[in-house]
Amino acid sequence: MSDDPNGIPQEQYERGLAKRTQIMGEGYVNAALDPDAFGTDFQRFLTAYAWGSAWGRGNLSDRERHMVTLAILAALGREKELEGHIRATANSGVSERDLSDVLHQVAVYAGVPAALSAVNAARRVFAVRDADQHK
Repeated sequence: MSDDPNGIPQEQYERGLAKRTQIMGEGYVNAALDPDAFGTDFQRFLTAYAWGSAWGRGNLSDRERHMVTLAILAALGREKELEGHIRATANSGVSERDLSDVLHQVAVYAGVPAALSAVNAARRVFAVRDADQHK
């Protein structure tokens, strides 16, 4: 049973919340689940189903699953979401070299413009990260 008005199973939500926090970081998840913000019910849905069900499945490691996610976001040109996931690679074990290899695959199978946009997104994320590390 669920206390959620949308019927989201509590166990699935909690599993998703733990996985989402592990990968994306506590600050990101807290902001997404702000109870006073529009779309919080949608964020709960995403947490339960994307993170609790899809990310919560066995077989693929978090690193492998994250590389698949990065490739899909890059191929679809979802730069804002891609940037968030690039920032989260530090939490999933995806190295810069792994990301580069993923984006080479995207170039071949989804097109050079999609991969180039993703490379530029990675450059922006890495520039901010590097500037923060040198403060």
